[in-house]
Amino acid sequence: MNKSLSYPLLLSTALLSASVFAKVAPTWEVGELSHSTGYTVAADSQTSRQFGLVKHSNTCGADELYLSWTSSSPDVWSLAGKTVTMDANFDGVSISLPLKVVAIKPGTGNSHEIIMGHVFANSELLNLMTHSDAVNVLIPATDAMSQHLDAGNDRFSMQGFNEAREQALSRCHNMSSLASN
Repeated sequence: MNKSLSYPLLLSTALLSASVFAKVAPTWEVGELSHSTGYTVAADSQTSRQFGLVKHSNTCGADELYLSWTSSSPDVWSLAGKTVTMDANFDGVSISLPLKVVAIKPGTGNSHEIIMGHVFANSELLNLMTHSDAVNVLIPATDAMSQHLDAGNDRFSMQGFNEAREQALSRCHNMSSLASN
């Protein structure tokens, strides 16, 4: 192979590989979630954690917080119906989120997915979400339930939140009109 041709070829191959593996932008997903319309984003880490909101049919104007976390605790079932207080930091603005455990789903091995919600976002929280780049969520060690959840914190991008919320609202209205027919 001609040397003058091989260097540009190697460089373009390296750039192409980097662009394929680069995380260009997080993707908010809009779709069915527990017979409602959910819009969620995956954590920046390689975990299966998700953050988002849910719109229920016929109450499309309201947004219920949604957080899925993992647990490897053998006592995971003791979390059912309990409230877990998570700390959330939206670009420097910290708030506490008292979320109720609404579902526990078996995962792989001894891991379980914990679904938390039952708290509706008010206009101030929605405004904060709209104007933030990301939210960092963590379980304070002082919360009694923290011993049953996998430790750590996770970052969730808020980029694309506004578009996802608009799509979720549209989907919710469509689902509501189908249900009333």
